[in-house]
Amino acid sequence: MKDSMNRRGFLALSAAACLPGKAEVREYRRGGMVYRRLGRTGVFVSLLGYGSHTDYRYRLRAPWGSVLNEEGQRRRDRQISRAIDLGVSMIDVYQDCGQWEPMAQLARGRRDRLVLSLKKEFPGPTADVIDNGCRLFGYMDLFRFVIYDTKELTQRTIERWDVVRKAKEAGKIRAIGIATHDPDIMVRAVRELESLDFIFFPYNFIHDRVAYSEFLPLAVKHEIGLLAMKPLGTGSITKLDSRRPRPDAKPEGETLALNLGNLRERTPMLAEAVTTLTQELDRAPEETLAQAALRFLFSKPYLTCALPGMWLDEEVDENYLALATYASGRAASTGVIKAASAVASAAGPAWLPAEYRWLDRRWRRTES
Repeated sequence: MKDSMNRRGFLALSAAACLPGKAEVREYRRGGMVYRRLGRTGVFVSLLGYGSHTDYRYRLRAPWGSVLNEEGQRRRDRQISRAIDLGVSMIDVYQDCGQWEPMAQLARGRRDRLVLSLKKEFPGPTADVIDNGCRLFGYMDLFRFVIYDTKELTQRTIERWDVVRKAKEAGKIRAIGIATHDPDIMVRAVRELESLDFIFFPYNFIHDRVAYSEFLPLAVKHEIGLLAMKPLGTGSITKLDSRRPRPDAKPEGETLALNLGNLRERTPMLAEAVTTLTQELDRAPEETLAQAALRFLFSKPYLTCALPGMWLDEEVDENYLALATYASGRAASTGVIKAASAVASAAGPAWLPAEYRWLDRRWRRTES
């Protein structure tokens, strides 16, 4: 197959997937990977995706954001290549982290195996960003922009959306969507954005009770693809694993160790919760908390993909093993998950890095 399918080709395939009289396929398995259909589109993505955030320890300042230094880029390229070899097709790529050009290099010779998620980040006309993406990648699989906490969809948002929607109609983009952290915006987007295909939204087992009670049924009804970002709480869920300290695995922005003295001494309740979590983890020595967290998400049939950030070689294999274990039919340990939720609850927002604690406050405020 050619490096990149032409626009007419992938549009034809998408249409064929929806022809009447054919059995509707929503999920299939190849090798050890599971692939799910993105909403009502003909695009299938790996259930495990590769997240967009880059390792801050290797970042260099750039005019619009950051780039990775030579060592950091080599590490990221190696890890993405390993993920692709394991069957990961869904890769989220941030323009303001300097990753469009490196990803275009990695995609050569295997573009047809990849579903690349891109978003508008730089100032300037949206149409120019789309054209630049098409020049680099041949076409754009998923394209989105972020709707921040405005509590409304402004006229400017609608105008930008029309540009994206027309680019999809022209065959430049396969699927279009948004990213947001606000459940109210999610609901309004499903109702008001014509041709919406998918939504990126924060979702992990600690905040499973978040008030998506209106959003999730509505999204399923309208066949919106749901992509879970922050499935490991920006790395903080990994640090809850008291049985498996990893000095190189850091949440973004600051070091966190809930199981260590500073927080353990703060309250006996937290110490008791950490002890319970350790006991639950000891009952499942072959599984880490991060793996249990991911398998919890994989088991949700309404989710298309979970996209953890991966900064270490071992995390790529660990996350893939969680997927392979899920595919084998084994359920995640509810005891481990409940115990970890109790630790996070006892710690309050401190379980997250400081710059993400506003998320915890918002999610918990909307719990049922």
